[in-house]
Amino acid sequence: MISMELLKHLTRAEKVKIRKAVVKELARYRISKFYVENPDNDNVAFHQMIERAIERLSTLERFLIEARYLSVNSEYLTDYHVYNLKFDPPISAMTYTKIRDTAMINISLFLNLNTGVEIEHLIQRNYPARFS
Repeated sequence: MISMELLKHLTRAEKVKIRKAVVKELARYRISKFYVENPDNDNVAFHQMIERAIERLSTLERFLIEARYLSVNSEYLTDYHVYNLKFDPPISAMTYTKIRDTAMINISLFLNLNTGVEIEHLIQRNYPARFS
């Protein structure tokens, strides 16, 4: 999968930019999903877009995103809590970070988010044979 390979080519700062942009959208989704009683058409379309992006993730990525960012209590959860207590068996912090970062890249690509990182350019530069 390209997004896992792409992690090698992103700096830590780029990963943080992507993660912040995606977390912002996931928080917006969570707030409107749990706290808006009568969503308008824009909210419904936004919910569907986020849900489709999450459905396209791998099983581990989807579990991590739902447990960490989309549960009612997610603002009180830490990454440590998720990788030690939610995953069964628990996973290492490094494995959790790889899964999380890959999921964040995939979501940003699915949603076509403006993260300030030229992911498409990196993909075309590093994997030209796949996209010619």
